[in-house]
Amino acid sequence: MRTTSQPGGRASSLPIVALTGFMAAGKTTVGRALGFLLHWRVVDLDCEIEYRSHQRIHEIFAAYGEPRFRQIEADALHSVLERASAPTVIALGGGTFIQPENAKLLRRHGARVVFLELAIEELLQRCLTAADRSPQNPRPLADDAEAFFALYAQRLPSYRTAELIVNTAGKTAEQVAREIASALDLVAPEFCG
Repeated sequence: MRTTSQPGGRASSLPIVALTGFMAAGKTTVGRALGFLLHWRVVDLDCEIEYRSHQRIHEIFAAYGEPRFRQIEADALHSVLERASAPTVIALGGGTFIQPENAKLLRRHGARVVFLELAIEELLQRCLTAADRSPQNPRPLADDAEAFFALYAQRLPSYRTAELIVNTAGKTAEQVAREIASALDLVAPEFCG
């Protein structure tokens, strides 16, 4: 296990894995599978933001706009990283890692960032399917395929700076979790007893 230097000069040996990728890439689902596999704490950053703000993500965007949302998101990420007291998997929002300050913050905390890659057509189909199942969690960008593709193309170079890229096509969340654990040499803690 590696030791990383933390802001304020303190060292931490707590491993952190942050999952990034476009909307519907499976960050939350893979995060849960990885947390289960490793017996690690799992934090979904979007859920953390909604809990802290008492509003859904789309409501925050609608009420305050993207710049304010990004500040709320950065504050939530900072808080999650500062409070980490156990090995943690963080499922980031689709735009979190592309914000340079967030990427720097993750690196300062020694987080190992994993990009979950999937073909853009599959991502769009997943968004449309999810919207059909749950109108309460809208992904309005999925209604405009051209804008969806353009945003993906804009974000892709930042995603590709992740430490590890895992193509998730045709794989279950459990398979992806095992691939990540193997590639990053992560093991579940041993329990005494």
